[in-house]
Amino acid sequence: MFRQKKKWNVIYFSSPKQSVRQFPLTRRFIILSFICLFATVASIAGYINSSFEERELKQLQLYKEIELKEKEVEKANIEIQQASQENQTLQEEILNVQQTIEEFKEFEKHLNDLELELEVPSDLNNSEGSGGLAFPHAYDEVQDISTQLLQMQEELPELISAFENSINRLQEYERELRKIPTIMPTKEGRISSNFGNRIDPFTRSSSFHSGIDIAAPLNTPIFATADGKVTQAGWDNNYGQRIVIRHSDTYETLYAHLNRIDVKVGDWIEKGDQIGGMGTTGRSTGVHLHYEIIRNGDHVNPYPYMTFHENAATE
Repeated sequence: MFRQKKKWNVIYFSSPKQSVRQFPLTRRFIILSFICLFATVASIAGYINSSFEERELKQLQLYKEIELKEKEVEKANIEIQQASQENQTLQEEILNVQQTIEEFKEFEKHLNDLELELEVPSDLNNSEGSGGLAFPHAYDEVQDISTQLLQMQEELPELISAFENSINRLQEYERELRKIPTIMPTKEGRISSNFGNRIDPFTRSSSFHSGIDIAAPLNTPIFATADGKVTQAGWDNNYGQRIVIRHSDTYETLYAHLNRIDVKVGDWIEKGDQIGGMGTTGRSTGVHLHYEIIRNGDHVNPYPYMTFHENAATE
């Protein structure tokens, strides 16, 4: 006799008055169901594990990028500090030369103010006779001043040359400084987001912020932070209405989320010129300016550049 296969039945009814429904379940069906369930759980676990690994890899890569950016920022800060010290040295040289020239003018004025009057002897009946001129008591002082004056006259051409060299160096420094973004892009507003790692306002995950955000009212004037040529002026899906200015082979600046653009590609812009109005276009949560400085192709922290003149004044 053949052995009868065991079956399980699932009985279903919703109320005593309704008919009873019966679903037969074989052992094979139950085993296959468990296998499918196990495979599904294993697939989900594998997907979650791979997602965690991918996220950890991205996070590690992000930390390396942040470390690299921090080194670049430190290097840029050192260069800015060196530029401030050079500017201060030039100013001191010019003041020293100016002071020497002023001292020379004072000596010359003092000499002109001295009255070198000659006195004639009043006793003409002196039997022994006497003659000659009686010089004033200030004669020794005049000699000292004259000696100093002659010495300064000899040194003056060298001083004037040094002064002119200092002026030329200062003018060259100022010409180079006009190509470096060292002023604020707005005259009002507050910094709403700093440069560096932050929580993205859209994804709520950690991300690198390549510039500084400055919040202010709509259409607040935006100014070019250095002399340069407009290379981009128009729409970008992320930046919205944005302007890019090339200042030199080293520096480039970007102004994003604008409500208004006042320049066009190819325009030559001078430091401090108004180029647009603040807005909230593109990937933005509110009215603000997203401002970037790109140095040798890499983003650097704009804040030390924006406060360059304030730092130079306090040193």
